[in-house]
Amino acid sequence: MDNDYLIKKAFSLAKKGRNLTGLNPMVGALIIKSGKIIGAGFHSQYGGPHAEVNAILDAESKGFKVMGSTLICSLEPCCHNNKKTPPCTDLIIKKGIKNLYYGALDLNPFVKGKGIEKLKNNNIKTTFIDYQQTNDELNRGSITVLTKKRPYVTLKICMTLDGMIYNQKTKNNSIGDSNQLKHANNLRRVHDSVLVGVETIIKDNPKLTFRGRGSKNFVQPRPVILDSNLRIPLDSHVIKFGNSPIIFTKKDKNSIKYRKLISLGCSVVSLQSLKPQLVLKNLVKNNLQATLIEGGARIFSSFLTTNMFDELVLYYSSNFMGTSGLNIGRSINKDYKIRKKMQLVKNIGNSVMMVFK
Repeated sequence: MDNDYLIKKAFSLAKKGRNLTGLNPMVGALIIKSGKIIGAGFHSQYGGPHAEVNAILDAESKGFKVMGSTLICSLEPCCHNNKKTPPCTDLIIKKGIKNLYYGALDLNPFVKGKGIEKLKNNNIKTTFIDYQQTNDELNRGSITVLTKKRPYVTLKICMTLDGMIYNQKTKNNSIGDSNQLKHANNLRRVHDSVLVGVETIIKDNPKLTFRGRGSKNFVQPRPVILDSNLRIPLDSHVIKFGNSPIIFTKKDKNSIKYRKLISLGCSVVSLQSLKPQLVLKNLVKNNLQATLIEGGARIFSSFLTTNMFDELVLYYSSNFMGTSGLNIGRSINKDYKIRKKMQLVKNIGNSVMMVFK
């Protein structure tokens, strides 16, 4: 079998771990023997066995012996003890695996090349097939946590040609068409949390869920609400959905509303300030590695002006709203220039999407 094909297959397996790995990277692995795939696995649980271990266990559960086999792995096997599970390199050596093909180096300083070196020192032949860029895009969340001590942050803004982001005079405040809304909803699929302000919850009562193809068995992103005074309605969709929303507030833990929200399955976090830096730091404590910011205007402003984001997805719809709209510029109280480079311009329905990174 073609090794390039097998590495791609390992990455396809890795994607199955979306929203399951906590702060860890998504990884996929295959065991090959006599030209056949005898085992497959991916990192499926934070604190649980890694992809390599699951692939070995899968092969052995089918009655295969992995001694002398080849391991195909999307990411360099780990070799350190600073985690909940033992090093994968130790098991690979113990099981007598003779060859490793891997698609990316692990950027964790505890690993980065050390896993490969350990395997080489134990007479295991290692071959690098360069899919580093693929891995770094797939695992941009865990890499950002590693390098910046916060989740990867995407700002998603849809606005009219005159800069309006919200229609204040209608219940249906959508600015984009159905194609743009579908495209924007798909962004939720690649983030493990969706953050909004309480005004968005009060006005729109969104579910903040991914609703596209494959959503039935999908681990939905966790809702995050910034709510200084705990004004969130108790019958909000994000609470009723039961996906353990995280609510950041300035209210005291002893307040009646605080205790009621806890009883409804919410995680309520009291902070002195809801500044982006503090909120993002606490999201890491909740094992979240990629956050999609969806509004409203003040939330956008706070993340923009503090430069607490990695990617800006901006949809410009082909219409004007005039005085009925809410202009994002009104919420930014100083001159601001995006400190990112435009990476993509694309037509989405009747909107033009621009991506800045």
